[in-house]
Amino acid sequence: MTDEVTFADFKRYFPYTPAALCVKECARLTALRRYACPEPILDVGCGDGLFASVAFQGAEVWGIDIDAREGRWAMASRAYSQIVLADVTQAKLPEHFFGTCVANCSLEHVPRIDLAMKNIFRSLKPGGRVLMFVPAKRWAEQFLSYRLLSAIGATGLAESLKNAIDTLFRHEHLYEEAGWGKVLSDAGFVVEAVEPVLSSATTVAFEALLLPSLAGKLNKTLTTRWTNFPAARRAFSLPVYALAKSLLDHNDSTPTAEFLAIGRRPET
Repeated sequence: MTDEVTFADFKRYFPYTPAALCVKECARLTALRRYACPEPILDVGCGDGLFASVAFQGAEVWGIDIDAREGRWAMASRAYSQIVLADVTQAKLPEHFFGTCVANCSLEHVPRIDLAMKNIFRSLKPGGRVLMFVPAKRWAEQFLSYRLLSAIGATGLAESLKNAIDTLFRHEHLYEEAGWGKVLSDAGFVVEAVEPVLSSATTVAFEALLLPSLAGKLNKTLTTRWTNFPAARRAFSLPVYALAKSLLDHNDSTPTAEFLAIGRRPET
């Protein structure tokens, strides 16, 4: 069985991202590689371009992001043929152009997701697909702190914690399988799959590594980058990976954290 998080991906990601985020991103890479992504590829919410540079080496990729600071890093990454600095709900994207659109945990943050999906639909070739990583509605219930509070009967505190987590991550949309399928179908897509991905174990590892990773969030606020001194961090890739792998191996492998929702634009 393929590891959900491989060392090959981790050692590329960890120098540039906090450990908690690194675990999640590497697990998404593993899930995405099960699917062909015909070019040109549109990367929605492209951020700094690291995901695309690992996932789509050598492909023609366009990135779109509303944040100009992220766009500058995306340009520097050289992962993209074009960078569009715009709101995906309003951006003037070429019609019938892209073979694939990938949205890596970005669309759940867009208040008017309906407009974003319709714009993506227009930009895809007939037969083109959108693949979007989106959170499951109850993903935060896999946090050990939530489960501990629930186990001792502190359900109110547990629910407050879950709500605080979703507020922290600015989730505008949280649905289960049927809800994400409806987001696709309302925009005109044929729903090919809403596949559960990312294990409960990734959420446990994310939580365990979150506190030390908060320094990365502060650093990004101050400097626009998650980490400094990537060469020095690279030397710690193996021990940090070993810790993350231990957490993954000793926790539930059931996919509960996210969905990979896949829609296809009809041929006609």
